[in-house]
Amino acid sequence: MEVFRGQTLLAEAEVLARALLSVELGRDLRLADLTSRRALGFRVTAFLGANERYDDSQAFAVDVARAGFDGVRYLVRHDPAQQLYGIALFGPAGAPDSADPDWPPGADEAIPEELVAEAGRRFGYRVLPVP
Repeated sequence: MEVFRGQTLLAEAEVLARALLSVELGRDLRLADLTSRRALGFRVTAFLGANERYDDSQAFAVDVARAGFDGVRYLVRHDPAQQLYGIALFGPAGAPDSADPDWPPGADEAIPEELVAEAGRRFGYRVLPVP
């Protein structure tokens, strides 16, 4: 949902070009829970994650990282039901380097057909096969 956003007709090549990555980090993480009502005390509102501009959320993330958090837990903004959660982890800027010895080992796999079918049922996505 976060990648395709409001687009519901998806080219099969776009789906096949993506993968799921499962990673075990090997330690507990300290996350700022932006879904908690207590976050209001830190001036967190739904606007922080729903804003199309990232200036506010990035500035907030800098403050949260300085406070010692490893990332944030948030509501995925492209879920109209506001029931899906996302986790953003903090780290160096730029694309991750899987050859870096600090990068946790993981396994990436093609997106399972069951997950594509579930996205179709829940959100109306349709994958258009390559002609």
